[in-house]
Amino acid sequence: MIQRNYMIMHPAVGADGADHNRSLKRAYLTNTSITCNDGTHAGFYLRKQPNSKKWIVFLEGGWHCYNNRSCRARWMRLRHLMTSSQWTETRDVGGILSPHAEENPYWHNANHVLVPYCSSDSWSGTRIEPETPEREGSWRFMGALILRQVIADLIPLGLGRVPGGELLLVGSSAGGLGVMLNLDRIRDFLINEKQLQVTVRGVSDSGWFLDREPYTPAAVASSEAVRQGWKLWQGLLPEDCTKAHAAEPWRCYFGYRLYPTLKTPLFVFQWLFDEAQMRADNVGAPVTPQQWNYIHEMGGALRSSLDNVSAVFAPSCIGHAVLSKRDWVNIKIDDISLPAALRCWEHSTRQRRKRHDKLKRSTEATLTGEQQQLHPNNSQRHQRHRQRLQKLNNVAQAPPPTQRKRNHLSKEQQKCELRLLERCSWPQCNHSCPTLTNPLTGEEMRFLELLTSFGLDIEAVATALGVDMHTLNNMERTELVNLLTQQ
Repeated sequence: MIQRNYMIMHPAVGADGADHNRSLKRAYLTNTSITCNDGTHAGFYLRKQPNSKKWIVFLEGGWHCYNNRSCRARWMRLRHLMTSSQWTETRDVGGILSPHAEENPYWHNANHVLVPYCSSDSWSGTRIEPETPEREGSWRFMGALILRQVIADLIPLGLGRVPGGELLLVGSSAGGLGVMLNLDRIRDFLINEKQLQVTVRGVSDSGWFLDREPYTPAAVASSEAVRQGWKLWQGLLPEDCTKAHAAEPWRCYFGYRLYPTLKTPLFVFQWLFDEAQMRADNVGAPVTPQQWNYIHEMGGALRSSLDNVSAVFAPSCIGHAVLSKRDWVNIKIDDISLPAALRCWEHSTRQRRKRHDKLKRSTEATLTGEQQQLHPNNSQRHQRHRQRLQKLNNVAQAPPPTQRKRNHLSKEQQKCELRLLERCSWPQCNHSCPTLTNPLTGEEMRFLELLTSFGLDIEAVATALGVDMHTLNNMERTELVNLLTQQ
């Protein structure tokens, strides 16, 4: 009945005769009691691909509010993140939800689902009734309930209805955190409760926050905001994590504390110098050496927090969120693009699941590059597993003979690294970083200018490298980065 109603509401060809298959089409939840902050209907946007067993469900981000004051301010400034009253009938989203192969080389033919963020709770809330009866501050927080109902409504539309089905739960920013908070629960719902044959994986984009002391002591620390928010939202957190942090369960909103307790495969994308982390730490647009030093320490702390993550892509850039951006294919580390790394991980988990379901996360091997410590009793078996998996991935990633010359990712597909962390510790040292502008002038910052503002003595660098300042000033960023990192 849901599928029939969806097709009636959203025919493939409109009255004007135009093909509307390229747009994501709005659908409201069948359970109308599950709502946005203001009580309006929650829902999702869908682009259906009848021949695909793969589903990508994307959780939007947009920070959160954590008390009546911050929620009132959010209502005044960011109302679209608290209500569905302004939702359009269709949405067009780029990146991993794009239907175009040149923008989304591996997942353009999947079933695409966009879930707008209108609960302000990092997708964790279960508060059905407002905290106060007054209209002022009468908010509901149902992020976890919204996501569960979206998944339930997708089952009659085809999710997990045929053997070999796959669900990739993806999210950016607060949505990336939402993926981590809900991933195991959604897998349990589909496989154990609904008895469906579906493989569930998660991708967290820019949702890996740290509970550090803020740069400005007077600011409300991100940890304090989350502590208050958890109570306001009646936040639902993974049980294994709350057991590990019984004295302070709200610490489970921070990825590096939550990740070790997860059972479902997760891929983490994280800018080492995340703009949202900077805002949370109240460091402001970096201008002074003191700000740059704080940011550099932040990058180091973030890099260290990813030590035990089995699949990670972390460029040394200043940025926030990437998976819904149309140029996401251009982000690279060591000449391996983000889509290629993500696809490699997806294939590795698919092969691993066939023979190694019982392996603990701590003993899962990466293919090349930085590798996790393996249990000594299993070292020979894991070595054989890595060799088999490398061959399987090379075969799986090779394009058909007629496409090999056209596929610009074919060289990347010959490599398969699950842990890609930028070696350079300076912001923007990656040549594929998003453009950074000077907050005072609004102009694009040259890399050397950035290093100077970072407190680096450029003349001393020139002397150490044996070049004059004129030569150094006229170097392209790629050339300069290569020179500095080689030294």
